[in-house]
Amino acid sequence: MIKQLIFDLDLYESYESGARQILETAHAFEKFYVLSAAVEHNIFDFLLEPKTSSELADLIGLHGIMTEKLCRAMMSMALLAKNGDKYALTDLSKKFLINSSQYYQGDLIKLLKKTREERWSNLSEALKKGPIEIPRDHTIFDRSFILAMAEAAIGGSMQRTVRALRKNEDFMRAKRILDLGGGHGLYSVAFTQLNPGLEATVFDFPQVIEGITKEIVSAYNDKVKFIQGDLATDGIGSGYDVVFVSDVLYRPEASLVPILKKINTSLNDGGLLISKHYHLDDISEDQTAVFFDLMFTISGGIDLVHSSAKFCDLIEDSGFSVVHVEEIGSPSKIIIAKKVMK
Repeated sequence: MIKQLIFDLDLYESYESGARQILETAHAFEKFYVLSAAVEHNIFDFLLEPKTSSELADLIGLHGIMTEKLCRAMMSMALLAKNGDKYALTDLSKKFLINSSQYYQGDLIKLLKKTREERWSNLSEALKKGPIEIPRDHTIFDRSFILAMAEAAIGGSMQRTVRALRKNEDFMRAKRILDLGGGHGLYSVAFTQLNPGLEATVFDFPQVIEGITKEIVSAYNDKVKFIQGDLATDGIGSGYDVVFVSDVLYRPEASLVPILKKINTSLNDGGLLISKHYHLDDISEDQTAVFFDLMFTISGGIDLVHSSAKFCDLIEDSGFSVVHVEEIGSPSKIIIAKKVMK
């Protein structure tokens, strides 16, 4: 076997390509922890003005040699550049990794690190014993979580959603919309800019609305309204032309259907349910959804990510007619359904 690998050049090239792919996957872990550590210590903000690694270490209170090694690693990732003996930000890090940027992704990176430590670190144990049950409560939806979700939205999903909905005549004629589980409220802000005649209401937990939603929304819009509650147990209001729900219906069928029926009741006749979620339709194409589903399962969430076909069936069983399904960047799909007139 060894002689064959050495002397059969065609076979060796095939082997080398596959080995490189495996190693690149393994090294993604290392790159993430380099990025995460830099964000945790606000290194990018401290490098708004170029500095040597020793100047940077002294300023933040870090170990000199470790700081130099970290900066070199970030250079290899195109997150830093070097001018003489000083490290400087690249265009990439200026746009996404300094706090003052409107495209800042730091809170999302911090959330990903937390998720890796609290959930993914249990994967090996879960493979032996089954899902590791983690108590589910509302405390996960704190300020840092909502900021992370806002950063994820402005990273492209919000813009893709708006592009999809501006083509829908019913949406553009709508007068009242409920942003169910709306968290940061940026979708409501975007929708009212797209349709100036639209009155938007964000529904979420009290600690979310009071802790961060009002603060974010007030920076853009003073017309968005708010309702505080738990969408699984509390009333959500009525008389809406549209209910928009994004990435909060990852639930088993038994708890999902009552929420869909509640949404149906809240809508005017002919009103729209607009869903934006990950869906598991193609294992190779929807890789993000595959990992998302596995992450939920590690911590006891069984079958929370549905195929778009299954999700559409549940929607139609809850009094809707699905009128449009559109991929807005795999694995996210917009599903638009109209309340069936009785």
